[in-house]
Amino acid sequence: MLILLLKLRRLGKLSSKDTVEFNSRVWPTDLDLNGHMTNTRYVSLFDLSIIQLFSQMGFMGSLTQMKWKPMINARNISFLKELSPFESFKVSSKIICWDRSFVYIEHRIRNKQSKTSAVCYSRGLFLAKKGLISFKDVLAHANELQQGPTDIAAMTQNGSPEMPEHIKHWKETLNHQKKQTKSS
Repeated sequence: MLILLLKLRRLGKLSSKDTVEFNSRVWPTDLDLNGHMTNTRYVSLFDLSIIQLFSQMGFMGSLTQMKWKPMINARNISFLKELSPFESFKVSSKIICWDRSFVYIEHRIRNKQSKTSAVCYSRGLFLAKKGLISFKDVLAHANELQQGPTDIAAMTQNGSPEMPEHIKHWKETLNHQKKQTKSS
């Protein structure tokens, strides 16, 4: 985390369609009992990539100033190919769409042969003391501070890209789970 925070000052701004990427390696402390990278390490890397993504898009200034807290509400991860000890890999993340309450982010981890080891979708939200902050409000505030991507005004004006079908289905599943939890 400290290395990422130091590195963020040197990284440039991103547009809404850009992808953040960083390289890493499987260390002995990342291994599970099966001798490959443990599932929890993937989640930690996805969290770091979100910090980098939001920083490079210029949202961290708004979030800090307004005391808004970015949080992950849900994740869907598919592990496709194991990563072995000392294997190098690349983490990439990008915003794919948003709705009134949530922003949807796609993460991928690819090995050195560019084969996908894991795909993850994260659903994020922003909280303030008064409750949920819409992503549109985060965009608007970042635009006021002129800290966001060069196309932030267009993001605010044009709205989200169309939500992919698999994200719509996942969203329906999450809504169903929420209803089930309330009724039990």
